[in-house]
Amino acid sequence: MQEAEIEIEYTPIKRIKIMDITQLSLKELAKRVQAMTQLGRPTLLNWAEGVAFLNIPMHFDSDDLVKKYLEGEIVFQNVVYALMPDYKPTIKVQTYDVYVLNQTPGKVLSAIAKWLKKHAKNDVI
Repeated sequence: MQEAEIEIEYTPIKRIKIMDITQLSLKELAKRVQAMTQLGRPTLLNWAEGVAFLNIPMHFDSDDLVKKYLEGEIVFQNVVYALMPDYKPTIKVQTYDVYVLNQTPGKVLSAIAKWLKKHAKNDVI
């Protein structure tokens, strides 16, 4: 019995839509992630290109969003971010460690980080 060949197709993301962005200080971003984790929603921060961020995707509750995703478009409901020039695997919030993943090798998250850095402001809470 001969096994069928498995076809693998790479379909890269072509477009990223972000509906809302919120820039915070790194301390405030880490506090929010820590609160989310304490409330039972384990959360990690992403880091790339000098930016720490949390991306909140749109839920696939419509056929249209699923179709767009399969066509190479991602829609994020919100991205919350802070400038963080140097990568650190954790950020201390009181006695709690907020974990940070270095996403530099990934094309999609690195592209988001570059875009956020370009649009960052100096006056944040």
